[in-house]
Amino acid sequence: MSSSVILASDIGSNSSVKGIIDRNGLGLRQSCEMVIQNEKDDKPIVELGDVNLRMLGHHQLQNAVTATCVSLCLRDQGWWRVTDEAIRIGLENTRLLGRSQFLTPKEAEALQLPGATVLLDGAHTKESARALKEMIKKDFAEKRLVFVVAMASDKDHVSFAKELLSGLKPEAVVLTEADIAGSKVRSTACSVLKESWTKAADELGSGSMEVSENKTVFGSLKLAYKILTDDITGDSGMVIVTGSLHIVSSVLASLQH
Repeated sequence: MSSSVILASDIGSNSSVKGIIDRNGLGLRQSCEMVIQNEKDDKPIVELGDVNLRMLGHHQLQNAVTATCVSLCLRDQGWWRVTDEAIRIGLENTRLLGRSQFLTPKEAEALQLPGATVLLDGAHTKESARALKEMIKKDFAEKRLVFVVAMASDKDHVSFAKELLSGLKPEAVVLTEADIAGSKVRSTACSVLKESWTKAADELGSGSMEVSENKTVFGSLKLAYKILTDDITGDSGMVIVTGSLHIVSSVLASLQH
């Protein structure tokens, strides 16, 4: 018995991101054109226009292309219900909590961050930080940024910080602590994270950047919002919660309550 191995690069893909749209209070979407071609004759196997992905970033488009290739393989094996429209519906309704997740305006207001764009991303490695950075650079280059960061003690804090700072210029970073498995045993102290971010900024020559500490996640969110709103320029900016899936889950849990 043999099984297929799916790589998006196996089939020609002429897919691209058209832009970011706001779905009337339902949150941001990434509008994409997806064209999957036959490698032998360049004939399109499927063409999907204006696919609105809930997860943003070029890497998420690549994931969507790979998922589409899997769907096409299943269709070739007799799964006749996998129509082009079914693929579109699946792609547009797919989301992964804490991965390129933008809160809706209603959710941001529930966190007492009215008007702010709030991004939750559980990036915690150099590689995932790079993907997060590239998405922000491409789609939100003009936004004023404040990071809210908590990390586990076994992560490379300096490399993570350097990756985000080597291309982004946040107005501030607010460092906090989030429980891991119900305790702070594996959580990195704010003071340790501050040393790492300061070292990263110094090594990159990033210039002046406010680095603050607050030991509670909710207090850190309020501080980040205050930094952005103290200097109103018509845009309340973006609060980016990252560094660990644990801080992301803490924010999502607070929304449930």
